[in-house]
Amino acid sequence: MAKMSADSLKNNLTNPARTYLWEVLIPNPGEGDTETYLLRAQSSEIPERGFGEIVIPFKQSAGIKFPGKIQYPQKWDVTFVESEDRQIMQDVYDWMNTIIHDKFQIGNPVIKTDIYFNLINTDGSIAKKIKLVGTYPERMSNVAMDADSEDACKFTTTFSYDRWELV
Repeated sequence: MAKMSADSLKNNLTNPARTYLWEVLIPNPGEGDTETYLLRAQSSEIPERGFGEIVIPFKQSAGIKFPGKIQYPQKWDVTFVESEDRQIMQDVYDWMNTIIHDKFQIGNPVIKTDIYFNLINTDGSIAKKIKLVGTYPERMSNVAMDADSEDACKFTTTFSYDRWELV
């Protein structure tokens, strides 16, 4: 029988993982600076992973289920806080222009990179690395501008990826 007390949880859970201890590492984002992305990433999430299902009907039952193909949403959002230099916005724009240029409507076949989403312990060490394989920026969100607000300028980039793995 499970021990259902606060002390049991405390003894089992030595130090809870914090949702604010993470970093995004984008090696050579377009022509941008890796450290700028690392410092200005404000919010994200661990990507989803799951399976489709194969249901085989059997007589009058609901059927028998088996796991199907592996499924990733293949989209991952990161919100960045922007500086007056507008560097993140420029880097994402340049990277997207490399994919298909606004003016010339041509692109570069080498558009993908691997992004690392690092989960960090309270002592500063990296607990887990999530590698998003074959990633490129798919969409840059609009940036809300409001004369009544005192908030920092932020925008979200949706990255598309092939798969992710723990490394």
